[in-house]
Amino acid sequence: MTEQREERRISRRTIAKGAAWTVPAVPLVMATPAYAASGGGPTGNFLGACKQPGNSCEPYGFNKGYSFLVSVTNTSTKPIYVYTRATGDLTPIFSIVTSSQSGVTFAYGDAVQYEPQVGEPPVYTPLPTSILIQPGQTVQLIIDASSSNSANFTASGNLYLAWGHTSTPGSDPDHPYVPKPPATNFGEGWIRIPFSTTFPPCDKDRYCVP
Repeated sequence: MTEQREERRISRRTIAKGAAWTVPAVPLVMATPAYAASGGGPTGNFLGACKQPGNSCEPYGFNKGYSFLVSVTNTSTKPIYVYTRATGDLTPIFSIVTSSQSGVTFAYGDAVQYEPQVGEPPVYTPLPTSILIQPGQTVQLIIDASSSNSANFTASGNLYLAWGHTSTPGSDPDHPYVPKPPATNFGEGWIRIPFSTTFPPCDKDRYCVP
């Protein structure tokens, strides 16, 4: 997995020619409350997901996992950073609420920025530790995850992403990151993105974009 992440970090921008999506059963948008000093926080929305078919997506940096497409909007008055790489206590978190398979878990793998183009194929770009989002800006991210179960199943739950006003994870003094999700009253330095989905196969002929 480490070698695959390194490959994606140094690889050139990859053009994705299409997408095969599953429609979320209940579209929800929710963000944690923000302290006045922080200028407010971002909101997130789940857009779709797919299951990578065996090793066939490996040329694009995926290996027997699951891909989630989400959007994040900076509704605050200040630039923010969303932390998109494994960073210790601020690693993105999946929390499963219900599943058609018992004991299912997801573990965060990596993220790329997904950019639809008008009249052109979309592109996706490997991300560093964080992505900068300006006030009023919306970005789309493909989140790569591994699972404890390779069977076909449905699941609902929450994806938690940490954010702040500094590019270095955890160095923002404006808001806390504890307690960690999925605690009920988790720190306001996290954004919660609910999802409810099936997992159709990712299309390898379309560069395995969900």
